[in-house]
Amino acid sequence: MMKLNEIPQLLKLRIVWHTLLVQCGIFIALVFVFWGAQRMYAAIDPTRFPEPCAMPAEAASLPDNDKGKLLIDAITHQMRYELDSTFGWSINDILFNKFVLDNRAYRQYGVYHATKFLVDIYSTQIAKLGTSDRENEFLYQARLNYFSLNPRKFWFPSAEGSYEKGLKLIAQYKKSLDDGKGVYNCRTDDIYASLQLLLGENMLGYAQGLLENAQDIPFYTLDNRIYEIQGMVLVMRDFLNALYQLYPEIKAKNNEENMAVAMDYMNRICTYDPLYITST
Repeated sequence: MMKLNEIPQLLKLRIVWHTLLVQCGIFIALVFVFWGAQRMYAAIDPTRFPEPCAMPAEAASLPDNDKGKLLIDAITHQMRYELDSTFGWSINDILFNKFVLDNRAYRQYGVYHATKFLVDIYSTQIAKLGTSDRENEFLYQARLNYFSLNPRKFWFPSAEGSYEKGLKLIAQYKKSLDDGKGVYNCRTDDIYASLQLLLGENMLGYAQGLLENAQDIPFYTLDNRIYEIQGMVLVMRDFLNALYQLYPEIKAKNNEENMAVAMDYMNRICTYDPLYITST
């Protein structure tokens, strides 16, 4: 057998070159496999959400009760999507759980977080005639008895079953608006309170906290936190877009440029789906 120091220099270079080619080929093949798997998965269960919840062109001129139905639909739009998606509500699933499909599971947790807070403010402020008025019974039951359930709860009752019951109660509230029995009373101070909620500690502040000292967070933890924020932003974007379309007086305050920038950033977050995330 030829010893290493007896191998001609040219042959050594050829061996090194062939080894590098094989390694590069394996690396490219692995990247292609991961990329292809991600694209195939996205084809059956979308991972990018480029557009907010659609609003009718005449939204600003609709009667108040119709505006109320559109606004509560915008709040619950992503929750309804997640429950009806290919793999359903997976954060509490045995098979498609947060360890198998972690990105969608943490996105769903973010969706739950934002939906719950916005349903709360809708029920306690917007769907009332004043501070002393009683909450709508359907919304009250939905937010306290059904949307308050831990999204990771598997059964007796399951999270998805509870949320679906909450959505049915919201549908009953919408019917009560059609019947003239329900209340929708979105005033300027309610719009201001809603915007403050979006910018406050429970929404934007919470999201910023998840990314604090991101460079020191393990990549697998950072990955989960980013998708949790994406879930929150999906709901926040739908709600903000609905408010902006329903109430043109917001545009009258010369903030259209700021709104365009905000929507652009939210759209980027809602379509963020890289092959790999690092902490650096």
